Amino acid sequence: MKACLLRTLLLGLALAPCFTNAQNEIIPASYSYNRPASGAGGDVTCNVPLNEISVHAFRRFHKQFPSGTSSEYWFKSEDGYQVSFIRDDLRHQAFFDTRGGFLYSLKYYAGDRLSKGLADLVHKKYSDFRIDVVTEITDGDKTFYLAKIISDYSVKTLSLCDGKMELLEELVNGGAAATITKK
Repeated sequence: MKACLLRTLLLGLALAPCFTNAQNEIIPASYSYNRPASGAGGDVTCNVPLNEISVHAFRRFHKQFPSGTSSEYWFKSEDGYQVSFIRDDLRHQAFFDTRGGFLYSLKYYAGDRLSKGLADLVHKKYSDFRIDVVTEITDGDKTFYLAKIISDYSVKTLSLCDGKMELLEELVNGGAAATITKK
């Protein structure tokens, strides 16, 4: 009886880090670590046990983003590590290779937070558009921006780097102002 109970308990502990979804597929649990009140930032969550995250990536992340981060979510994949987090009320993502080397980071924000110089560059050519959302991409040496701009008739994605602007994508806006005429 005790051996059976012990086996059941051990099996339960072995399966504890997994859950099943509606299709009865086993999916990994999310692991959490709560930092002490004196530490910077908030909880750390991960798709694997925290000891499987590269210590080099973890240290580089906290060196590059030293304070003010919260809601860290680490994701380990065969390509490396990705961490999503909040800093200064903005959503960020940072990417590291399998050895923990920094690759690049993304920061997302509303168009009204784009620097005046870059906003003026956009409005000079696209005066009837408003800047909707910006993705700031940094590799540690260089920073460039992807800006989604919107008018009543069009949505465009622009790349902004070193004072130059390039149109990457142009879509027809299906809003109320866009009409289709039948012949």
